[in-house]
Amino acid sequence: MSRHTAANGTTFTDEDIEQWATEAESDAGYAGGHLGPAVPGRPVSVGAQARPFTLRLDAKRRAKLDEIAQERHMTASQLVRDLIDAL
Repeated sequence: MSRHTAANGTTFTDEDIEQWATEAESDAGYAGGHLGPAVPGRPVSVGAQARPFTLRLDAKRRAKLDEIAQERHMTASQLVRDLIDAL
């Protein structure tokens, strides 16, 4: 039985691959148990009147925005929407 290593360092065997294939082909469907929480993106709740807004940021501000968004497990866009809602 061969052992394989995924790009993230996780090891698995041919037996694991066969099990995943059997699960994927079954009628039970995929539960996605290994997935983390959903990250909000473009929410449907903003409505049909929502329009894009472009904001130019220097590299330092953009990096800070991305860092905080990642820490909070959300997109930069959702973070900005939440900040506006908090005003």
